[in-house]
Amino acid sequence: MENINLNLLDVLDHCPLATAIYNTADLRITYANAAMLKMWCRGPEILNQHFSDVFPGFTEEGFASILQKVWHTGITYRATDTPAVIVDGASKYTRYFDFEYKALVDSEGVTYAILHTATDVTKHQIATSQLRLREEQLSFNNDLETLTYTLSHDLKNPLSIAKMGIGYLKSQKDVLAFHNLQWYDTIAQALNNVENIVNQTVQLSAARSIANVQEMNQLDDRIATWCQEVKLLYPQFRGNISLGQLLPVYGDIGAIYQIFINTISNAVKYSTCVQQPEIEIYSEQIDRGVVYFIRDNGIGIPEDELDQIFCVHGRGSNATKQQGTGIGLCLVKRLLERYRGTINISSKEGKGTLVRLFFPKLSAFENN
Repeated sequence: MENINLNLLDVLDHCPLATAIYNTADLRITYANAAMLKMWCRGPEILNQHFSDVFPGFTEEGFASILQKVWHTGITYRATDTPAVIVDGASKYTRYFDFEYKALVDSEGVTYAILHTATDVTKHQIATSQLRLREEQLSFNNDLETLTYTLSHDLKNPLSIAKMGIGYLKSQKDVLAFHNLQWYDTIAQALNNVENIVNQTVQLSAARSIANVQEMNQLDDRIATWCQEVKLLYPQFRGNISLGQLLPVYGDIGAIYQIFINTISNAVKYSTCVQQPEIEIYSEQIDRGVVYFIRDNGIGIPEDELDQIFCVHGRGSNATKQQGTGIGLCLVKRLLERYRGTINISSKEGKGTLVRLFFPKLSAFENN
């Protein structure tokens, strides 16, 4: 092999660290030791073939483009705890790796090979995930303590207002009807606040006990119904909710209802003040499950506040005119995490928000 010391290759053959070498710009696999071949679940027949031809899956995951960038720039690339789908015959499974693509350059700084070393850290990743799950459970319990405080403290204000209003109406029997109506509205709003705080607290508490139910749920008719429910809650909404492809997902339908009702409610609530509210809900099938998208053209969220909106009582600074406790997205995140799912939000203030809800396929439940 050009530019590669054969004695070094002999050493690498006996090295327990998985090692491979690419010696052309189109990533020809010129060398792979036994440890790397075992990690790849491949045999020596792949030698002298191109990386993208042998590993189309790795190419789709972006590893080939990283290698090409290392070749052209001469800059070494390192990564830790990186997932990769390993294909072993007809089977596919995800493993986690620490790896390095080290550029080997000549005296003029031109790359003549890439040294690829890797370590399988899947067991460590699983252990870390389990520890993280326990830490999240502790955090979840802390959130519940916060909500308990809300019930014992924050409810006092709206209840006090309601009591004051009732006392006033009793003492002023002959006051003008206009003033009476004002107090009726105040009492109704106070009691509505009580109801919201209680309902959201109970929902978040109940999320702790929801099991990973392995049940397929068709959502096309359900989501249409849930949209109608939200419109009843926000009669001032005069916009349009368009529904695209609505794929089925696994899980408990009660939890799925809470996920969608909170997300759709936010989209409607924060779109009521724009002239032509438009909300779009659709889904896409991906290899690991189903992704739902909920897009609106409402007030949006300030970019520097996106990280805090998943905290209990976390709300955007521009949402103060809209009624809410800030618990909804925290609840959605907690529920999805119990199903190994995720929620991501991208938004631009004054332009709207896009929410991405990922629901894993059944195998995620079986593997966990």
